[in-house]
Amino acid sequence: MAGRGGGGELRLLGTWSSPWVIRVRVALGMKGLSYEYTEEDLSSKSDLLLRSNPVHEKVPVLIHGGRPVCESLVVLEYIDETWGATGTPQLLPADPYDRATARFWTNYVNDTFFPSWKVLFRSTAAEQRAEAFKNVVPRVEALERAFGECSKGKAFFGGDDAGLVDVALGSHLVWIKVVDEVAGANLLDEAKFPGLAAWAERFLAVDAVRQVMPDAGDVLKQYKGFLAKWTAGAVIPILYTNRKTDPDSNSIILTQFAAAMAGRGGGGGGGELQLLGTWYSPYAMRAKIALGLKGLSYEYIEQDLFGKSELLLKSNPVHKKVPVLIHAGRPVCESRVVLEYVDEAWPGAAPPLLPADPHGRATARFWATYFDSTFFPPWRALMRATTAEQRAEAFMNAVPQVEVLERAFVECSKGKAFFGGDAVGLVDVVVGGFVVWFKVVDEVADTSLLDEAKFPGLAAWAERFLAVDAVREAMPDAGKLLEHYKGFLAKLALPAGST
Repeated sequence: MAGRGGGGELRLLGTWSSPWVIRVRVALGMKGLSYEYTEEDLSSKSDLLLRSNPVHEKVPVLIHGGRPVCESLVVLEYIDETWGATGTPQLLPADPYDRATARFWTNYVNDTFFPSWKVLFRSTAAEQRAEAFKNVVPRVEALERAFGECSKGKAFFGGDDAGLVDVALGSHLVWIKVVDEVAGANLLDEAKFPGLAAWAERFLAVDAVRQVMPDAGDVLKQYKGFLAKWTAGAVIPILYTNRKTDPDSNSIILTQFAAAMAGRGGGGGGGELQLLGTWYSPYAMRAKIALGLKGLSYEYIEQDLFGKSELLLKSNPVHKKVPVLIHAGRPVCESRVVLEYVDEAWPGAAPPLLPADPHGRATARFWATYFDSTFFPPWRALMRATTAEQRAEAFMNAVPQVEVLERAFVECSKGKAFFGGDAVGLVDVVVGGFVVWFKVVDEVADTSLLDEAKFPGLAAWAERFLAVDAVREAMPDAGKLLEHYKGFLAKLALPAGST
């Protein structure tokens, strides 16, 4: 079977100690797939790496049949979907809600646990390490509770077999042990975190894991080399990197979250579907658009983010943010997780947000991730700029990201109307949730982000997207949003400490 990866069908570009690469190697091993492994030098990147991942120029890159798949979590889902019928365990369960839960906790590992732990990893002094360790412990507490809820008393987050969360977190285990040794710490303390401590040993004993985990002594030697260079102020290629910021959370509210995702404390009585949102949030707009595209009826509950409701805090105690979709009393959090949940829970309603082809799905997930992690931060700087000089600089920094997105539109649309082709898809909804905000910020900043002369594809796409019925019904009035934005800027411009 060609899909088993024999005969040069599969090639993986990586670095031996990268946890992001380890994830992919574990997944390939769990599926029993043969592949050619190519070690990359991140200080002198190969032409193949630069061609295969021109956007981020990072590993891992999985090349299958000559087509690259980038970003570790995207690669993991690609592997699971491409070789789903091999008789090997699935990384994601079949049930849409369980899939959403796994995606949420996988994102938590990447976006909340990891940034806190990375500070410990980068610390070079005892005082820094003590402070960093104190800050990362609440994240481990959350994962201990998540393990109890996800495993349901079984061996892994994924149940009887390692799943997506196991692979995402487990790829860091050798590095966690090495950093513990240098820092004199014990992050997965058996007395404090018995579930995670036992899980870690079981995960490391899995054949597919043992075969690809780097030697701890080699990792320790590499890490000590990093620390010596950091102490000397040198810049080196970083194996540990993360492009997202750490959402605000604390140990008290983390206690509630696993129960909320399990449906105990999510609320949602009196209606099959409830959506918690704020009228101006582009993330809530995404959820509204997806529900509208699927033709689903739901109760919308407006939230005041400066006086958050008990229902919101119970339903999303980790991030305390919108949107939250509550389906039959069970909350689904994080906008892109919500979008995939809606697509999987109602597969027969309207065109799907993701295509059937695994590579097409991977491409859509890559660009959706690109928008949130790479496009959004420089645009946010433009949105928050309050002076002409700040706006000019922020706009200049945002334009290269628009250039990349213009090329992505051409690649994804293949000459059709939307990123998703003939119909609106995942990337359309992810990017399109911001289109009215683009226009409002342009008006205030006297800019033109989606300039028709420079970006004809995106400019025409934006007008087509706004004309879609489900989009028109979900989008806020531009005039109202403009007044809201001007009020926001007025507050930003106040001196520190003013009210």
